[in-house]
Amino acid sequence: MYGTASKAKHELVKSLGATPIDYRTENFRERIRQLAPEGLDIALDPIGGRNWWASYNCLRRGGTLPCFGASSAVTKGKLEAGLGFALLGLTKILPDGKRAGWYNIKILRDAHPEQFREDLSKLFELLGERQIQPVIAERFPLREAARANELLENSEVQDKLVLLCQE
Repeated sequence: MYGTASKAKHELVKSLGATPIDYRTENFRERIRQLAPEGLDIALDPIGGRNWWASYNCLRRGGTLPCFGASSAVTKGKLEAGLGFALLGLTKILPDGKRAGWYNIKILRDAHPEQFREDLSKLFELLGERQIQPVIAERFPLREAARANELLENSEVQDKLVLLCQE
């Protein structure tokens, strides 16, 4: 199921100058220890569940884990997602010099609307100047949003999908 999509994702990661690690087929904690024996400054984790704990354990002292997704809830169920949030809560009381937290753009927008507007303006400025260039897999007319979502849920894309609202 993951063969072709995983290969394409790995090639994309390599083309961006990074090292791909497939958490489904490799022990990514061991692989991280080989690549970064001192640990990571930051680990970005959209998987959730027990994966958050594994990502947290890849951090060095002073490292940060922003958790911004919980796809494990889709693949492994709500119990797995709940366990992930419980483990995330546990990281708050550990005296190990690491930080972890849930990132949600809506919460940020609601809590700090001025900061959010400034950040969003800067983001669009960087996009307009092509200083950042998101990798886009495919563009869909809005009427095909269900198909785009299906591709995301099945991990069949390695880049971003764009919904076109003009059509």
